Amino acid sequence: MLKRLVLGSLVSIVLVLVLALPASASPQFTDISTSPYQNAITSLSSLGIVSGYGDTFKPDNPLMRQQFAKMASLAMGYTITTANVSTFKDTPAASATDPLYPGSYVAVASKNHIIEGYPDNTFRFYNNLTRQQMITIAVRAAGSALTTPPEDWDAGVLNYSDPTHGQNIKKAEYNGLLAGIPDLPSWDTTKNATRGETAQVLSQLLTKVVVLEVSGLSGTKKLSMAELKALPATEGYGGWKNRIGNITAPALYKGVTIGSLIALVGGGTSITVSASDGYKQPLSASQLSGDVTMYNPATGATITDIDGQLAVIVAYSENGQAIASDVGPLRLAFVSPTADQVTDGSLWVKLINGLEAK
Repeated sequence: MLKRLVLGSLVSIVLVLVLALPASASPQFTDISTSPYQNAITSLSSLGIVSGYGDTFKPDNPLMRQQFAKMASLAMGYTITTANVSTFKDTPAASATDPLYPGSYVAVASKNHIIEGYPDNTFRFYNNLTRQQMITIAVRAAGSALTTPPEDWDAGVLNYSDPTHGQNIKKAEYNGLLAGIPDLPSWDTTKNATRGETAQVLSQLLTKVVVLEVSGLSGTKKLSMAELKALPATEGYGGWKNRIGNITAPALYKGVTIGSLIALVGGGTSITVSASDGYKQPLSASQLSGDVTMYNPATGATITDIDGQLAVIVAYSENGQAIASDVGPLRLAFVSPTADQVTDGSLWVKLINGLEAK
């Protein structure tokens, strides 16, 4: 058994060198240098949201509905496993190289109500995605992050007459989701969406759907769930003991260490954790380094030794699933390599949406 390690200095410097590298290798596509969507394609590729065909991306090619279901689900940071099974009657067999594609991605996109099927219970996996379908899906995914345009807003340049997609097109244009599309006034939304256009819209979507805002000595960083999951991850077991002594047994949590997140904004020695319900919890440097009271999960007795190192993370998954909506999508977790400790429940801040370092 190892004694708990106190790592206070890591609050400001942990993983700085690792974080200087991209989360995943971004291929150098040879056919995007003249595309207006080059930056969006490169950015989404580095996050693992889009991929190409070897060293090409084919930005002018159309995109199938099943392909966009995968891209949109990854952009939103949804948790996707083989337990997500498509119930559409035209669901094809899974890809030999990706057991989640296309059925599991479509199932998750449908479950989150961003991509709908058709009344005959088909999804039409191989149909090309139209621009107006792409826009509607992006607007649904963004949800409350987008503002409804005023009734008298008339600065838009697109056609909003379509009964299914018109208001979504208007909302997308009003909120800047279509920024970066060249010659927007002449852009026919009934035509097929291209791979490049789709990357551009998803890139704009990521700037709207922020799940965590981190501020520190060098500025502020806003992260979508996809961007958060692209950072180096830490996984471990943790649970808590509440004020009356009841114990919630350790579960497996996955997320990003506080140290990694604070390193993105210049470090700091103490943190204030903010939640979407208005709650704020200050954490000292010693607490952030894992120097907190620990208890035996079976007896509740105080312990000083655990099998490994205690880490403090902003968790986005519990036992392989997304954090439940009543406490997530993000929560603070104190985890170790094995299920041999729990900590005070008052430290397990739920509904996290902000970190401020000083």
